[in-house]
Amino acid sequence: MPEQIKSSDQFTWTYALWLLPFLGPNWVYWLAPQWDWGTIDLIVFFITLIAIAGSLCFNLVLRRWRRVLSLLTAPLLLLVCLHLIATAGMMPDSVRFALTKQAYLAEIKRADHSDEGQRFRTFAWDDTFRHKTYSTLVYDESDEIALPKGEQSAAWLQRLQTFCSEKKKECVTLDPGPDEFISVSKIGEHFYILDNSLPAAFP
Repeated sequence: MPEQIKSSDQFTWTYALWLLPFLGPNWVYWLAPQWDWGTIDLIVFFITLIAIAGSLCFNLVLRRWRRVLSLLTAPLLLLVCLHLIATAGMMPDSVRFALTKQAYLAEIKRADHSDEGQRFRTFAWDDTFRHKTYSTLVYDESDEIALPKGEQSAAWLQRLQTFCSEKKKECVTLDPGPDEFISVSKIGEHFYILDNSLPAAFP
């Protein structure tokens, strides 16, 4: 029996896979935004916690020290893998945009009016308020939305004002309210993600 226990006590990287459910919602939530992802996250958290705690206790009782160490270092291994993925540019937003870019371009082309000058459109990117943030995909042909606040031209400000007056539900702003933070990041040619974060929001 001791020899059998010893032979099964090996280092393994597979415990890092147990943590993947934590990351899953960040990659796939946009496929079903109507789902209650807060509850899903909570269920996944408790199931994973129970599985890890149970495996840790089991291996401690059997004195499988290599397996215990593998469990404890699994988060570090996963972080290294995530860093490599991020370095390669494979983040949830970038992958989603690569899969849906043509649909957005088609929508922009359908709504194009040649007399409007440089085009400006917005699309709901994440309105589920995950992480206390609303995210909007912005198509700005002038790219002025990426300039520091206050450096946009008068023509751009007028174009934004006109856009917001016509489409109030799709309006965006670079002027945050109290306890709000606005950030803009480029995700493609003329495409940007505008995050409107409210860290002090309840809950």
